[in-house]
Amino acid sequence: MLRALALVLALVLGVAAAPVLAQSDRVAQEWDKWLKAQGNPPGALVFLIGDSLLLGQDSGFDPDLAVPIASLSKGITGLCAQALVDEGLMAWDDPLNRWIEGGGTITLAQLVTHTSGLWPDETQGAMALWRGDTTRRWQQVTANALDRDRQGGRPGSYRYNNENYAILGLVIEEVAGEWYDKACASRVLEPLGITTARLSPEYGGYGPWGGWQMSVRDYARLMRGGFATMDPRGTPSASLGGGAFYGLGMLFRTGRDTANHWHFGALCFDDAGLGAFAVNWAGKYTVVAAYGACVDGKAMARLDAALARAVFAD
Repeated sequence: MLRALALVLALVLGVAAAPVLAQSDRVAQEWDKWLKAQGNPPGALVFLIGDSLLLGQDSGFDPDLAVPIASLSKGITGLCAQALVDEGLMAWDDPLNRWIEGGGTITLAQLVTHTSGLWPDETQGAMALWRGDTTRRWQQVTANALDRDRQGGRPGSYRYNNENYAILGLVIEEVAGEWYDKACASRVLEPLGITTARLSPEYGGYGPWGGWQMSVRDYARLMRGGFATMDPRGTPSASLGGGAFYGLGMLFRTGRDTANHWHFGALCFDDAGLGAFAVNWAGKYTVVAAYGACVDGKAMARLDAALARAVFAD
């Protein structure tokens, strides 16, 4: 259907539409090549320029049906927390003990940027036991993280830890006075017209750090409406070096007038795995993909590089 749409554009617009056609074809080809290199797991991908859909690729997953998005869930949590800050209900420099008894002096900004010093990440082993159980685990994770010795990490230094977002999910509930997912649906998802998002029946217990499911098309709406128009320099961030930063559940890199936002998600178990990737370049180009495989960091980097080549090739 997309190829037919591109052909219609070419007939109407003449040669001006040719680069668009080539761009969507390149994205589809690179996506197919990458899936093949991973053993051809099922997948789905969408490619947008602005708000216009250029490609909706069904490679075994329907791009308009909900799939688990793993750590892309953190983008929802980050935007939800920012909405509460914008409403004046909490502040990024609030100490955690303002909202959670025994939370200490960790700030909400440190949670959202993974600079709290909390370590190790004890969710990593527990998630396999919680799979298929929709019990909301963020209160349990919070209690465990705050009760143990916190000397494993250094406050102020970036160290990716799901516990930070589990605690932030509990803060959202305390501040909003309602369940985390309801608070975030009304503040983030519904205003963007997102209809397929909900906590997953398989992984929903991971909630704020990895428990959402939605269609890749809807996550593209989140990237467009939530991140593409944002100046991340006005929100909490932590430097990763090399010009990259971590902010509201997204990595980003700023240019002169724009920013690139991106994040990968992965859930890996002995008998199954899945992953997701979302990126917006320069506030204009958005790609979101999901796939039924657990892939390593090198494969993730190859997907990112291949899609960038496809979008920006001359």
